[in-house]
Amino acid sequence: MKICIVNDTRLPTKKYGGTERLIAWLIMEYLKLGHAVFLVAPSGTDVPGVQCIPANSREDALRAIPSDVDVVHFNSWPPTDDFDRPWLYTLHGVGVGHQLPRNTVCISRNHARQHGRKVFVYNGVNPAEFHFRDRKQDYLLFFSLIRRRAKGAERAIRLARRYGHRTVFAGGTRLDLLKGGGFLESFRPGLKFVGKVAGEEKAELFSNAQALLFPISWEEPFGLVLVESLLSGTPVVATPRGAVPEIVTPEVGALFSTDEEFPEALERATACSPSDCRDWAMANFSSAVCARNYLTLYERLLSGEDVFG
Repeated sequence: MKICIVNDTRLPTKKYGGTERLIAWLIMEYLKLGHAVFLVAPSGTDVPGVQCIPANSREDALRAIPSDVDVVHFNSWPPTDDFDRPWLYTLHGVGVGHQLPRNTVCISRNHARQHGRKVFVYNGVNPAEFHFRDRKQDYLLFFSLIRRRAKGAERAIRLARRYGHRTVFAGGTRLDLLKGGGFLESFRPGLKFVGKVAGEEKAELFSNAQALLFPISWEEPFGLVLVESLLSGTPVVATPRGAVPEIVTPEVGALFSTDEEFPEALERATACSPSDCRDWAMANFSSAVCARNYLTLYERLLSGEDVFG
């Protein structure tokens, strides 16, 4: 199959790049399966094995799409509904303030429900970037943007202080708490801030943690860190918001709503088998599974099926 992927940011990314990493992993899986991939993206994009076509605006992108591709997968710059070839558009964020095209794919069941859609494909993470470890160290891990209040760093600090848990905070510095909340409360033994980490350092933090603490207070469309944790054999203790209940089942973690429910939830989460965590993530949220699910959608589109009807 000849697949054209459209994205409005340069690949490979030099930053955390949630969406960019997802697209890179998807391309990797397509190439493994023998598909031809064309990538329409801003100038400077360079992905091995892929024909990269520069485009720095929506208009450039629509003109740059090769005429002989079988399907076009937009991750940004979506066309109007009268675009004249098989296509779909993945909504990676919350999609507030603009009209979504008919051919929109969401990234979880909850995400689709929030936008009145039927079709969704779970994101997929490359398991090769994470280490599985079944023996854990004595710390909880908070791994989200600390400066974003809805990610819950302030609540994580409160829980760690109240129940006496060593906790490592990644995704920003203590100064980010001036915006996210909890700055003064963060000065106590047992709370460690490591900044923004990636690569081997990130993999080690996940694989050694007793559990991932994910106390969000918003309707998160997916939550890549949940899958990254599970692939590392590390269970999750989280609030039941957004797509979290779809990803964190009782076999791989536990959910809590009030602070008083947290100790029992953590006990249940840490009783989960690291192997079960890894197996669940591999079976449902790996990059290979994500690629297969998208290829099935492409094939349905090419067969003439009204996928989005």
